[in-house]
Formats: sequence, C-alpha cells, structure tokens
Amino acid sequence: MNINRFGSAALLLLTTLYGCSPTPEHEAGKADFMKLCPGFVETGKPPLVFGAECGELSVKENPDDPASADIQLSVLRLPAISPVPNTDPLFLIQGGPGGSSIDMANQIHGFFADVRKNRDLVFVDQRGTGKSNPLRCESLSTDDQLLPESEQHQKYLSLLKNCAEKYAGSSGFYTTPYAAQDLDLVRKALGYTSINLWGGSYGTRVALEYSRRYPQHTRTLILDGVAPVSIALPKYFARDTMLALQAVNDECLAQPDCATEFGNIVQKAESVFQYLQSTQADAGALSISYEHPRNQQTETLMLSPRTFSSLLFMSLYSRDLTVLLPRAISYAEQKDYRLLAALSALANEQMQQMNIMEGMRYSVICNEDWPQISADDIAQSTPFFGMHFVKDMQAICEFWPKATLPADYWAPIKSEAPALLLSGKHDPVTPESWAKAVAEHLPNALLLTASGGNHSISTEGCIPQLIAQFIERASMEGINSECVSHIKPLPLVLGANQKKSASSSSTGSEQP
Repeated sequence: MNINRFGSAALLLLTTLYGCSPTPEHEAGKADFMKLCPGFVETGKPPLVFGAECGELSVKENPDDPASADIQLSVLRLPAISPVPNTDPLFLIQGGPGGSSIDMANQIHGFFADVRKNRDLVFVDQRGTGKSNPLRCESLSTDDQLLPESEQHQKYLSLLKNCAEKYAGSSGFYTTPYAAQDLDLVRKALGYTSINLWGGSYGTRVALEYSRRYPQHTRTLILDGVAPVSIALPKYFARDTMLALQAVNDECLAQPDCATEFGNIVQKAESVFQYLQSTQADAGALSISYEHPRNQQTETLMLSPRTFSSLLFMSLYSRDLTVLLPRAISYAEQKDYRLLAALSALANEQMQQMNIMEGMRYSVICNEDWPQISADDIAQSTPFFGMHFVKDMQAICEFWPKATLPADYWAPIKSEAPALLLSGKHDPVTPESWAKAVAEHLPNALLLTASGGNHSISTEGCIPQLIAQFIERASMEGINSECVSHIKPLPLVLGANQKKSASSSSTGSEQP
C-alpha cells in the first residue's frame, strides 16, 4: 500500500491499435494487437528487454452497457526465453491502489528471470492507472508545499473535490471486480487457458478476486504483502505501523551496540515529534538544508510534525530505509536533521516511482474499504505520531463518488488454487496477520515470513528462486524453504558508522 502525505522508471511507449476484439480465443501466445515495443529509433530509448511486446486492448468502461465509452488497457509482455514455452504465463499486478504494473516491470522484471525461462511475463496497467485511461488528480504544487500544514491539507482536499467531480460519472467502474474482469479479457485475447498470478500489496486483492471469479483459469497465486478487503484501509494503519516501528526498536535494544548508541528510538521519536509540534506552533515548520544522497546537491526540506510522521511510515516500507531509522531518529533528537531529510528524499523517490493515480486509488478505498469502517471506529481511531489515517480518509470518502459492488464482495475468498503467501516482519500496512487470515480459506496455501522483510519480500534473498520453483510445480511440496530464515534484519549499527565525534555533530541548518 501507498499513502500520500495528505492521501523513476519512464513509462513505455505503447502501440495503439483499434478495433481489436477481446472475445475470440487465439492460439496461445499469439495476439494481433501486440507488437514489438519501440526501441532506439522510434523513441530514443531502449525497449525494456529484447523482444518485449506492447499493445492496447479496447474494452468497455461499463461492460454491461454496449454504448459505454471504450477505454484502452495497456499491456506489456516479456516473452519466455524458451522457444517452446509453457502456455501458462505469470501475470504481475502492482499495488497502490493506483500504481502502474508496467512501470513496476522496469523495477522488478529481473527478479523473475527464472520464471521467464519457461513462461511469459505479462503486465497489465489496471484501468485507471498508468496508460489505461488513468484517473489523474491535480497535485499540490511546489509553492503549495511551503504553506502551513493546515492550509496544505485544505488545498489538497479542494483539489480532490475537483477530481471527484471530474470523474463522478465514471469512477464507479474503477473498482477491483472490474480489474479482475479486465485481466480475464487480456488472458483470453492473448490466448492463454490458465494463468499464474503474482500480486504485491493491493495487487494481492486483485489476484484473489480473479481467483474467485475465474477459478478455472487460475493455476497458482503468489500473494506478497497480503491485503484482503477485510483490511479496511486505513483502519489498521496506525496500529500496524506502530507495531513495525516497535519491532525495529526491540531489535535495536537487543543489540548492545545499537542500544548503547541509539537507545529507545520510539521514545526519541516521540520527543522529536513533540519538539516539532511546539516549534510549528511558535514559528512554523523547520527549514532543513541537506545534501541529496543521490546527487549531493543542496536541497531544503520543510520539516513539520506531519512530514516527520509520514517519513517514519514510508521508511518502514523499505528494508534499506528501515535500517537507517534508529540513527536518523537519534540524530534528530539531538537537533541534527540531515540524515532524516536524506531519508525523506529517498522515501519520496520510492513513492514517485509508484506513479499513483489518486482518482483510481480513492475509487477503490472509498467503495471497498471505507464501508467497513463504523462511526465507533472513527471515534476510537488513534493517530500514529499525529497522523490520523482514518479521519483523513473520512474527509475524502465523504465526497468521493459511490460505486455498486457485488453483494458477496466482502465475503472471504475461497480458492483451491495452490497459493504461496509472503510477508515481512516490519511491514507497516500488510503484516503477517492478514496473510494468516486469508490462508484460512485457501486449503492449498503456504505462508512464508521473512524476519528481515518489510512491505514486499519477493525480491529478497532466495524468494525469487522459491517463486520460480513454486510456479513450475504448482506446489511447494518437496521445495526446501528454509532459506527464508536467512533473510535477517540488516545490522542497525555498521562498523563504518561509528558514533559521531563532537567535531561532526553540528546541526542540519535548522532555521525556524
């Protein structure tokens, strides 16, 4: 899952062909609407991989209305290396909600190289995302982000209200059941009888819904960071994020070097938060000058209480950023905010890579998750360092257009398909508990948890090889998964990062 502060791979250029019908069955792997992706001559950029195919499939925005507008689903296929590939490909589904699966392909396709030896990899931009009729909302400008926090929030809500009005007549067709139906139209148009599905975060919900609606075409499921409908985004965000932060704190306190150098980081984070609150009340957000960790260019961060809370939240998504949290929090408690600012820059880059389409995001959350949140849930919700996830979402879902979903949509999904469920111990939004709840209704499921994992572990350690073996056999039987236990938390104190000397402990240009 991804969350905006108040809510870099380039997109592939796709070939547009009109008049393609998704209904006829084709020979497996053949489709007349797919063409080789443009390369150097056409775009000045190389294709994702040699032989990559791009195309657009025309579908109805409202499948039940023949007169409904046509929308185009962007499709990317990375053909199998084998000249005689298996006929059941792997469909890979991005999270968000609102992220582009094709953008994701640029970042992760290499981790599925073993799968691609014998199977096609297929990426479909879910309707409302990427190049599939994206429901794009206007964002806060650079100048807006210099406004006081309360004014930023009101401006953001105003922009979203305009977006809701813009898509009022169509946003109801951009929910998960329509996404599952689209995937099956793509499957059919590409000529596949059965498919394997990998979903990350919200993408696991799409994969599960597909398995419910099309069990005869579902060969296997790989669910990484399981996010069922019952997760009721963002009802449990504050609880699960604090549990993830506390887990990092416990690991630090259990390591003598970390405990001595950094101490209790939860307590220190609370101290930093309170200081930023008092500073903001007196003089506004702090202006922090720092060097960007990628290009060493001097940049400025306006550090407010909410910026700090959002940074903690986003850093827990990533294994690489989580390992720096104890040091960043400890330095910030000493009024040195440079490392905190550098972490913020990296976290923002990761969020930008998701390329979230907020119109689609809120069409999903406000129609699938929000109906499960009661008035008591709202009243009893607790913040995570001042971030009121539930109340923030309430302000949006009150005006977001309503959609109609199947009556049984919120029932647990039962599937006989072999399923591999993956979780990370430090996941702030889709912890292991949700995978366990889903696994209860999947009789052929196996859950693997990495103690050193965060939000998505498919690219960690031996997991890519386990996924390839699971798909090959359609079972984990006979596959040794003990290697997952070696995906440990990264060391919180590195030998090269000794405690700062007095001469290097200057603050990060704090300017109220």
